[in-house]
Amino acid sequence: MTSSTDEMTTSQQYNKAPSFTNRLLYTIGVVMGIALVALSVLIWISIRAVMISNAFGVLEVETNEIAVEIATDRSTLDVNVYDWDEPHHRFIGPFVDPFFVQVFGTDRRLIRESANVLLLSSDYPDRLLADDSSQRGWLSELRTIVVNDLDLYYVTMPLRNEDGTLLGYLQVARENPGISTTMRRIGLILTAGTVLVMLVLGLLIWWQAVRVLRPLGQITRATETILPRQLNNRIPIPAGADRETVQLARTMNSQLEMLESSFEEMYRFTANAAHQLQTPLTILRGHVDVALRRPRTAEKYRETLVFVGQEIDSLTKTVRSLLALARLDRASEPLPGEIIDLGDLVTREVQRMQEVVAEKKLNLNLGVTEDVHVSGQPELLREVVSNLLDNAIKYTPAGTLDVRVSVEEGKAQIVVKDTGIGMTSMEVSRVTDRFFRAQSNLGETEGSGLGLALVSQIVARHGGEFRIDATKGAGTSVCICLPLADPDSA
Repeated sequence: MTSSTDEMTTSQQYNKAPSFTNRLLYTIGVVMGIALVALSVLIWISIRAVMISNAFGVLEVETNEIAVEIATDRSTLDVNVYDWDEPHHRFIGPFVDPFFVQVFGTDRRLIRESANVLLLSSDYPDRLLADDSSQRGWLSELRTIVVNDLDLYYVTMPLRNEDGTLLGYLQVARENPGISTTMRRIGLILTAGTVLVMLVLGLLIWWQAVRVLRPLGQITRATETILPRQLNNRIPIPAGADRETVQLARTMNSQLEMLESSFEEMYRFTANAAHQLQTPLTILRGHVDVALRRPRTAEKYRETLVFVGQEIDSLTKTVRSLLALARLDRASEPLPGEIIDLGDLVTREVQRMQEVVAEKKLNLNLGVTEDVHVSGQPELLREVVSNLLDNAIKYTPAGTLDVRVSVEEGKAQIVVKDTGIGMTSMEVSRVTDRFFRAQSNLGETEGSGLGLALVSQIVARHGGEFRIDATKGAGTSVCICLPLADPDSA
């Protein structure tokens, strides 16, 4: 019930999640829209500022030219020295750029004006329109007047001598170049251009999103068709996919390979475990049936029970190994450990095996370097040493066992070497596979095929290395390397 609810919640979240295309269009569209609007406004303001500056510049040139001539060093204006007969001061019309000039005294009374002022209209203002309109900023507006339906803009400039004494005022007007009308047209053009560019960008973004997502959709559909029993299938790399999409497909195929390998190992493990457990159980069942078939002596019953006990011990060892492997597979956190004297641990295990070694009449040589300390779990490391010694004794019919504990290249090292039956290179490559046993050893010696798999896992969980070297008929050498313990923690 909980699983079904979780699936429904996940499905609802999936349905509510925005599509990548919409998110891309919204995000990039908003950003690009703001950027384009800001750029258009900046362009509009810049064009307007340039046009106003140019318009003011034309009047400034004219006012400065007149001011230089009529402003004297004395405290009066000499308006007669200026040439008032220039065409742009006398006429108005389409082929003349007329300047309408007025000179005022300090009392703001009109002293002189250009001839085209009266020619334009008798209603032309004969007063100062502003005290000083020559100072302006880049956002300034043109000051305008309308005379006889003619739109004029003007500047008013105070006239001063070198001492700064006010001599009067100069007011110059000129026909308005139509900046407002021009700016409205430019604004419309920029607005239309911005909208058009945003539409084109939106289409390009949508097209790119569709192009990118199409291979992802193909990968998704291909992935949905892969079932647990079809893990050998692979996701085809779509044609025309980008590098990142190709990498995604390859990564998913790598994960599928890992899953396939894990499932195959699980199936193989299950089959081997069933076989390893079924065989002794069948043997037990057979001995029990035989024992119950007819009355027997107490000695016969005792022999049967001893055999049953031995088989139960073997089964118990197999189950414990399976449980230990399962715990090691499941664990991901570092193993909590303690400081262990590796030489002492190995010595104790060798002493425990002395009786078996003596029964098989084997020569056992033990060499231990003092003060070899590692960090780990004693029970697990004892399991490692016990398995190595058990295998060496089991597969050495006659000969010598060498067990050595030392420090090599900054690491603690355990080496167990025998002169037993050895293994082929193929068998060495599979020796840590669970339930694997060399074909030549099947039936000759007892075993579950879990010992070295467990050793390999325990060593790996302790941050160590497991190496094995063997020659068929010439013996086997197993080397375990473990990190030395930190002296400060000892």
